[in-house]
Amino acid sequence: MDNKAIKRQALERMKGKWGTCVALSVFKVSFILTFVTTEALLYIVFSHLDIEYSYTPSFVFKTGLGRFMLVLRMLLILLLYMPENYILRRLILDIYEGRNFVETRRYIQHNTRKIHPKAMFGGALPSLLKIFAAIPLAVGIYGIYHFGFMHSDREITTLNLFIFMLSVGFSIVWAGVLVHYCISLALTKYIMVLNPRANVFDACDLSIRLMDGQHLRYLGLLLSFAKYLPLLLLFYPYFILEPYFKMTFNVFAEDVMGSYWQDKYPAMIKRWNKYAG
Repeated sequence: MDNKAIKRQALERMKGKWGTCVALSVFKVSFILTFVTTEALLYIVFSHLDIEYSYTPSFVFKTGLGRFMLVLRMLLILLLYMPENYILRRLILDIYEGRNFVETRRYIQHNTRKIHPKAMFGGALPSLLKIFAAIPLAVGIYGIYHFGFMHSDREITTLNLFIFMLSVGFSIVWAGVLVHYCISLALTKYIMVLNPRANVFDACDLSIRLMDGQHLRYLGLLLSFAKYLPLLLLFYPYFILEPYFKMTFNVFAEDVMGSYWQDKYPAMIKRWNKYAG
């Protein structure tokens, strides 16, 4: 399907369900704002206590309080945000497939010990892989900064100029590699949300194989939403655009995955209801 057909199908799937989709979007934003509010309150409290509290690398990595707060943030994201984000993605998928998500929510709540660790690991591993892949790009950008700007007041040597140009070329090339790699992992979250028992490493491998040759198509669909960016300045349109965006990429993922799009949840919930009842 082309982009217009994908978006048209996404809108058809959302007919009569806009209220539920917007409610889920509002909940997600509220969840994120809770983290932001907590950070703001911590900053105010520490400021009143005359304790340094900032977000500079020197504070975060070189002070005890900075390292403690960094670990605390990572744990909160891992234990709270990632499982909740997984659940919301699952509920959007239920809406996409025309099912009542109440049963899904109930099933997840009663099986948190099995599903939440998978959700945490499934969310953390692709993110860590992307961060790891971005390290060479960070080195290249640092080379540009170090040899192009830090020593701009000094005499330019042939070696410095060579390393600067090498850093520029390497950064451009690696940025393309990084984008390609991140897009290759785009289907991992769909594979994991379709089957909570899936192995995240296998999901990453399958995503890379399925996305082979689909990168320009994915980018084209992503860029087609660029015209809506000015509306986000008004903030409130976000609650409509976010579920529309999610639903559109559900259609794209199903189209790319083909026979691999196999939702395991309905059978699992049916079996659980049989034995739990």
